[in-house]
Amino acid sequence: MNRVLLVRLSAMGDLVQSLGAVVALRDARPDLEPVLLTQRAFAPLLAGLRGVTVVEHDRRGGIGAVLRTARTLRALRCATALDLQGNWKSAGLALLSGARERIGAAAAWRQEPWSRVWLTRTVAIDGERHPARIATALVRELAPGAAVGPPRLEALPAELDGAAAAVRALGIDASRPFRVVTIARPDDPRAQRPAALAAELAAGAMPTLALLGPGEADLAVPGGVAVLRQQASALRELVALGALVARAGGEVVGPDHGPLHVLAAAGARTSALFGPQDPRCTAPPQARVLQHAAPPACMPCRSRRCRHPRGPVCMDFTSATGRVPS
Repeated sequence: MNRVLLVRLSAMGDLVQSLGAVVALRDARPDLEPVLLTQRAFAPLLAGLRGVTVVEHDRRGGIGAVLRTARTLRALRCATALDLQGNWKSAGLALLSGARERIGAAAAWRQEPWSRVWLTRTVAIDGERHPARIATALVRELAPGAAVGPPRLEALPAELDGAAAAVRALGIDASRPFRVVTIARPDDPRAQRPAALAAELAAGAMPTLALLGPGEADLAVPGGVAVLRQQASALRELVALGALVARAGGEVVGPDHGPLHVLAAAGARTSALFGPQDPRCTAPPQARVLQHAAPPACMPCRSRRCRHPRGPVCMDFTSATGRVPS
């Protein structure tokens, strides 16, 4: 069987967004075996992804890790490589894989435009630089009729049981609708509004818990809000939590970051709070998008530190286009 390499190293949300296209290629071209290259830290998300070979790359391993990954890829003898990411590292690994045909997005849709020189062919993308749109366009170069759906992550029954036990330990009935509010890092402009929002929503009829990742230990969450702390290695638990929310008929609310994308792909009904980010470039296809009704002129913004004189006013959703669930 011929193999095709798909390179999507980061970020976590972008990897998740690309999975719909990866699965579509697998289904539309049974004569091809997809090989998905991603960061080692994200590989647990892909457990159970049938018919796809996952290769892990250690991004912290320096040149030695690059050479080890290159040897692994060369042994797989992929004839074609699709650069879903669009930067020097992804194009370089596609080159080092030995694939004779290397296809990626054209310069205007690449994170690092000049990295296209390591490709043999580039493709113009119809629309904004969204990871799912780029992955779809590149996959359809090999499977023109591929039907690409939203990304899906599946939890095992044992994982669902573990998530239910963790939620029950916080005093929430996991069999009835409950809400998860995801919180971003303390130094991220996206963090401020969701933390306050968790307290506001906790006063409603639906039980609410705040989900904090390993980088958010210092973030103050208002009293009265149940807090579930995620460990760095607990990505499967995150998938299970999203599936549990979906099974219970609950919902997820949070900013545009990796955990929100995972929960949405696991089936949870999702409201994505878009402040600095442009939803045309990163919004999960399953999510309802909430934005400031009269956004400041500095939106969209890719800075990790807000420079607005009044702080991250873009994260004020009191007059959002859409309604924060009550």
